[in-house]
Amino acid sequence: MIFNSPLEIGLRSLIILSNMKPQSCDIQRLIYYDYFLIHASDIDNDYESIHPDTPYRSGEIAIKREVLHKGLVLLCKKDLINIEFLENGIYYKASELTENFLNYFESSYFAKLNTMSKYIIEFFNDFSDEKLSNFVENKIRNWGVEFVKESIIRGSMDA
Repeated sequence: MIFNSPLEIGLRSLIILSNMKPQSCDIQRLIYYDYFLIHASDIDNDYESIHPDTPYRSGEIAIKREVLHKGLVLLCKKDLINIEFLENGIYYKASELTENFLNYFESSYFAKLNTMSKYIIEFFNDFSDEKLSNFVENKIRNWGVEFVKESIIRGSMDA
């Protein structure tokens, strides 16, 4: 399985960390950034999401931690990221090998991820962890519910 595997989510996180250099971040911020990386229209409707919108997609945030952690362990074993043990938790950052490794990727999908990653980092750069968490909590109920509304409308039309 490649889709949403530790390898795929780990590589997306590597792109994020590469664009954050020299900053580091914790796993919760990586979870949020990875979600927005593929669902950018949930931040701003002017942006097109890289992955298609799906019903209840906001649930990805709740279940991503374990898979992302496995991806980060894989990247760490390959010396593509560094782990920092700080007073307020465990943080991850790009290593000196990250940029050279990512230079081997040439697909249009990679280019979209790289571009969107820069936008997300810039958009949320001044958000504290608390402000980012509040942003997600205040909006999460809306992400994916457009399909529920659509099914209600379709159901009433068929009657």
